[in-house]
Amino acid sequence: MSEPPVTASIPASALALGLAGILPFAAAALSMWVPLPLLSPEAGLRLGVVYGAIILSFLGGIRWGAALGPFDHARQGLEFRASVLGSLAGLAAAFLPTVPALSLLIIGFLMQALWDVTSAEAGRLPGWFGRLRTLLTGGAVISLAAMLLAVVAT
Repeated sequence: MSEPPVTASIPASALALGLAGILPFAAAALSMWVPLPLLSPEAGLRLGVVYGAIILSFLGGIRWGAALGPFDHARQGLEFRASVLGSLAGLAAAFLPTVPALSLLIIGFLMQALWDVTSAEAGRLPGWFGRLRTLLTGGAVISLAAMLLAVVAT
């Protein structure tokens, strides 16, 4: 049997909002490579780092909410503790120099996606959530990597 398309069974509103959430990342990355009338490269860089920190924290909040589910106390405690790591990484990124900030965000998004996808595969989150996180993480990480490349290339 073949795998379902990446977007199969993802609720339309989650997909639409998730894809819309990639737009600030894409705009930030684009501003680093081509002149944009409303977004300078410096402002785009700030946008990318701050927005990345906010979204990484948001993803941790999703996991905190998921931890309210029917876990035993030990597992629930682990889920709660792990769910705050994205917020802490995002906060650190907001105060780090550019290259370490972008690197930390990229690593944070990849680790969060790995946790989300493996949790969905294990049945702790809906299967569609793992597929959505794969799609959206790709957009965020490609954008952040493009920003990082633009910074180190200058």
